[in-house]
Amino acid sequence: EAVVAAMRAHAGAAGVQEEGCGALRNLSSNNDENKVKTADHGGIEAVVAAMDAHAGVEGVQERGCWALCRLCYNNDENKVNTADHGGIEAVVAAMRAHAGAAGVQE
Repeated sequence: EAVVAAMRAHAGAAGVQEEGCGALRNLSSNNDENKVKTADHGGIEAVVAAMDAHAGVEGVQERGCWALCRLCYNNDENKVNTADHGGIEAVVAAMRAHAGAAGVQE
């Protein structure tokens, strides 16, 4: 909840968005309960918003992609939520904009 609030409060700060996406990725890795809590508190929307707002920042794109990957892994509801909030488009845009960035392509 605190991470999402910080991301919302500092939407224009790429560094905050990058670290926020990284934190959400770490919190949701191998923890099904945290995946649900993160989604319930707007984490998916926060990651997509960060990726949209900082499309040219490789670090935000890389960590955003990883956060969405972890949030969706083995969670069908989060997959639908991600698709409904523009996550698929955000990932495709990141991959196109950062074609030479191995971390984004991964």
